[in-house]
Amino acid sequence: EVLAIGRECDLALLTVKDPLFWRGAHPIAFSSLPQLQELVTVVGFPVGGDNLSITQGVVSRVDMQEYVHGCTELLAVQIDAAINSGNSGGPAFSSQGTCVGIAFQSLKDGQTENIGYVIPTCVVEHFLEDFARDGKYSGFCDLGVELQNCENKSLR
Repeated sequence: EVLAIGRECDLALLTVKDPLFWRGAHPIAFSSLPQLQELVTVVGFPVGGDNLSITQGVVSRVDMQEYVHGCTELLAVQIDAAINSGNSGGPAFSSQGTCVGIAFQSLKDGQTENIGYVIPTCVVEHFLEDFARDGKYSGFCDLGVELQNCENKSLR
């Protein structure tokens, strides 16, 4: 059952009503933003299959990125591990075994390889706390202000 959908943050909250489903399940511990060059392990089922796939990479950037499905810029962690269809929604773990985020998209522009993005736990926690507060997801606030870097002299 779908409890909440956060389109701008590319997250959904699901539940299974059968209590037997949860037997033996253990919660995953969240941690803070990973550091640059920190090793990250992403797990999932890319391109289908019956066996879990595990891939590793390092954090190469923590920056605001456009979330493709929500057309919103939110904080994202860039890693150099391949994230393919099926990895999306899988956890990304630190070397200590804590969850640093959720794999959600990759950059495929024909010029780059193995650039994947992870939704950091601070975004996931906002989504979960928002739902827990009143039983629905309200989203991220937007001030309606746009900024543009003026590094190029012709833009100044």
